Amino acid sequence: MKFLQLLAVIIIGFNLVSCEAIQKATNTTGSTFSLTGKWKLASNSPENVLVGSVVTVTPVLSEGRLSTMNGTGNCLRQSDVVWKSIAADNAGGFTISNLVSGCNGLNFQPANIYVINTDEVRLTGKNANGQDITQVWQRVK
Repeated sequence: MKFLQLLAVIIIGFNLVSCEAIQKATNTTGSTFSLTGKWKLASNSPENVLVGSVVTVTPVLSEGRLSTMNGTGNCLRQSDVVWKSIAADNAGGFTISNLVSGCNGLNFQPANIYVINTDEVRLTGKNANGQDITQVWQRVK
């Protein structure tokens, strides 16, 4: 019985910690913001690949998986984890490891997600060639 109680406490604690990782109370929207759900790539500069693709963010795993892929690019496949290690930052946004290429192994680069409003975020980071990238993602309702 004590084992089951301990297991329940561990599971609840894990869920609380992982939910905090993708939900932040203080940000530019002025309210509680959650990254959980589906996000569609509206623009991708300078590469302009995968526009229209959808990433689904899961709170328990603190990751975003490519759930709908539009076109091809960077050797990514549908169902790839493209955002991992999602964590809230002190500025009201998030830090992530962003999958920029799957051609010669998985190439993750550090990136930041900034909250523009409840339904739009901006990702900034580097691509596989070290160039600055800016992506705009819109919430799928």
